[in-house]
Amino acid sequence: MNGMNQNNLLTTPLTPKRSTRIDQKTVITSGNAGKIIPVACIPLLREDGVKRSRMQIAVEMMETAETLFNGVNVTVNAHLVPKLAFDRFNGMDDLNRSYQGVPREDGETPIPFIETHTFSQADNEFYKTLGMHAQGSATVNRDYIEAYNTVVNFRRKERSSSLSMRTMTDTSLAQAFWNHTTMAHIVPDFDQAIIDGEVALNVINEEIPLRSSSTRAWTDESGTYTANQLPVGATNFSPTLVNGSYDWTNNIWAELQQNGITVSLSNIEMAKKTQAFAKARSMFQGHDDDYIIDTLMAGIRIPDQAMKQPILLAQQRTQMGYQQRFASDAANLDESVTVGGALVDITMRTPAINTGGIIVVTCEITPEQLFERQKDHYLHNTSVSNYPEFTRDELDPEKVSIVTNDHIDVDHTNPNAVFGYAPLNHEYMRSAPNIGGKYYRPEVDAAFDEDRQKIWANETVDPELTEDFYLCNNVHHKVFADSTSDAFEITARGTFEITGNTVFGGALKEATDDYDEVMSQVDQTRLTKA
Repeated sequence: MNGMNQNNLLTTPLTPKRSTRIDQKTVITSGNAGKIIPVACIPLLREDGVKRSRMQIAVEMMETAETLFNGVNVTVNAHLVPKLAFDRFNGMDDLNRSYQGVPREDGETPIPFIETHTFSQADNEFYKTLGMHAQGSATVNRDYIEAYNTVVNFRRKERSSSLSMRTMTDTSLAQAFWNHTTMAHIVPDFDQAIIDGEVALNVINEEIPLRSSSTRAWTDESGTYTANQLPVGATNFSPTLVNGSYDWTNNIWAELQQNGITVSLSNIEMAKKTQAFAKARSMFQGHDDDYIIDTLMAGIRIPDQAMKQPILLAQQRTQMGYQQRFASDAANLDESVTVGGALVDITMRTPAINTGGIIVVTCEITPEQLFERQKDHYLHNTSVSNYPEFTRDELDPEKVSIVTNDHIDVDHTNPNAVFGYAPLNHEYMRSAPNIGGKYYRPEVDAAFDEDRQKIWANETVDPELTEDFYLCNNVHHKVFADSTSDAFEITARGTFEITGNTVFGGALKEATDDYDEVMSQVDQTRLTKA
């Protein structure tokens, strides 16, 4: 009987003894501003979890000719990229089959759990920055580079749908994101339907009378002027003047598809709910497939979906501190250089990750964008009607303002064109620098000015709300004493305690003859039975 009740379809796996392994990171690398610099990659095997970890990252800025007036931002991110987040896996079934080398369908080639590519020491910016080594033209696992590019693409989708995606084999360093908090409220487009809502109208009167400001005879096909014409059998008519307009009631009308127009209360309620659901749906726009968004909007959980995108484990932002060093020889006591530095600590923990994955630690260094020719709207206002006004603004159904190009730069060659859209009266949430005196710069491409060496300005002629506004595509390093070498050095130390199913052997000792010496003293003869 016991054998008949035996369950041989268990889905609970065996419970192996968990072990702890250490991944110790010591990093010394360098890079320039405006790039997403990979600092470390920590691989997690299937069912591995980070019990505890801590990493300290120090960023040192090389010498600049002058002490910089604008800040230099340092942002450190740590993302977990589950293996399921790689594009080739559509779900856990794909991943499990790939792990065991089983094809999705009979006759197909199994999905590779490990993709490979050729390592190149000469032009591989990613591996050189990470400090990874392999023999020239060696075939290596590409999980690190896939995880890095997956993080970059994930962040670009979050920032703007207009940003281009990177391929999984791109080994160049991706552009960093501008940290322009003063302009973060401006967007290239907005969903007007979400703000306004759309109310369905019911038609109740088929014919709508028309009026006109004038009337005249018309010509037939031969070009002959005739009197007002009516269908055969109808009587002639002359429109009457009503309040200065010709009244064509019962003679000329606009015909609607159904019966006139009414606004239904149920339709208003439907518009409100649709508006609310549309706002909720916008929270899922980072997902690639509409069916996933629709499923989540239906209130149905997708257990594996969280593992199909990078997960932010830690983020720290700080600014460089500066230190000015003067020359010590008598002839050059007035000469000086400035160096900078920043220190960041991050901690991370994860549960056991069924899929396994890669923890990617990155560092972004960006100069503070000043937008020094930003428009002062109060200065340019010459009419009281342009001031905020409570009743008008409170009753405004959209509360959205068009941002023109001169809001960003009054020297723009097309100042009145649309730059983007922002919340109503955004111009009175003011955060604009005022750089004057000998540092005053009326145009972007002004001639070199030695005094301006104190300002690390990265400006674009005629700025637009395109990729250059989000990504650091053109960051110069002219403010540095050596503008050709890497401007920043990064050192990091970290310890990751990782628990998992890895079985480790015991500690080994150097080979000796102790065993043989002991055995030589053991009587190994056996009795012979009579």
